[in-house]
Amino acid sequence: MDQFKLGMHVGEIKAWCEAAKNEAKEMSLSAPFKSEDYETILPYMKEHADRNEISFYHEKELIITDLFWDMDVSGIWVFIIYKSLETLEKYLKLKRDRVKLLESGKYAGAARREIAVRFGRLLGYSDPMINERWS
Repeated sequence: MDQFKLGMHVGEIKAWCEAAKNEAKEMSLSAPFKSEDYETILPYMKEHADRNEISFYHEKELIITDLFWDMDVSGIWVFIIYKSLETLEKYLKLKRDRVKLLESGKYAGAARREIAVRFGRLLGYSDPMINERWS
């Protein structure tokens, strides 16, 4: 990873850690990165998480919803940045709920939209911003 790209990642991590500390957002996502960049980025993630007394989760399979239907997340990793363990639990439950719907063939219509809305709310999106995706 070149220094410019690393600097962008670190700046974003710092900002999202501060947002979590101040409860401006329930949950944030770091910029996506490739597996080979994990060891380079991890020390900065740890440093800023510790400094802000928040937590992070290394996500290798980010949930895909209609909220970000145009984003290709295959092969990318992110850090989920949060303050409360309850937030991480909500995210992991959301992923499980989506899988159950997919496995049962019911990931469509209102159920599919509900998954996207729940993800948007975890990320701190307003209802108008979430609804904009379907207008």
